[in-house]
Amino acid sequence: MALYDSKDTVLYLAQFDVTDYTTSAGLSSGRNMHDATVFGKSGAVFHPGTETSTVSWSGLYDDTATTGSEALMSTLKGESSSSVVSFYPATDAVGKQMYSSDGGWIIDNATDASVGSMVLMSGTINLDVATRSKALGTKATVTASASGTAVDDSSSSSNGGSYVYHIFALSAVGGNARWNLNLEHSADNLSWDAVASATVTASDGIGAAKTAFTGTLNRYVRQRIVLDASSGSLTAAMNYSRT
Repeated sequence: MALYDSKDTVLYLAQFDVTDYTTSAGLSSGRNMHDATVFGKSGAVFHPGTETSTVSWSGLYDDTATTGSEALMSTLKGESSSSVVSFYPATDAVGKQMYSSDGGWIIDNATDASVGSMVLMSGTINLDVATRSKALGTKATVTASASGTAVDDSSSSSNGGSYVYHIFALSAVGGNARWNLNLEHSADNLSWDAVASATVTASDGIGAAKTAFTGTLNRYVRQRIVLDASSGSLTAAMNYSRT
């Protein structure tokens, strides 16, 4: 039995790490079932519909410009496109179970104040689908190319999958002034090839994305971050899923 304390819970919304503000976060998922009962049936008949997932969030109110909880919740609520959400209920250590989505919409937020209490915020985030995924490592800052610790999934799969990255800080100077974020796989934990990759430049700045890939994903999986510049710094976190 593996039990966890919620002090290790992690939540990323797009390019924001909201963990330090969060006091409560929960993920719920449900499936819409359409009533397809017709005359003559002795019991109800249902037809499965779409999945609906929701993250309920509560946290401390901070009005620091651009980086406080008030600013980031207001910014994301005003977006015209969906946000990438990664929720790590237990811990973001390598290989740990978590959930990701690129269809996150903040549909409401609220600020609450009462005597004798901290000022708090809360919000609801609707997701298209919360994909069961695995962490590729804790959020970290690197200044040179680096390979992550391998995740052993026991066997390979053949139906592709997806990988997610969140970039919280980025700089790249000289050369091509960019970073390459690779999802690599291996059959033997010795020879590695990229199965999916993304390139982010200094001008791209912070952000997040979820990318799907097809084909075989071998047994062992890791992240590989490559600096393609004379110097730079990258603070990021990645995760992946198999289909």
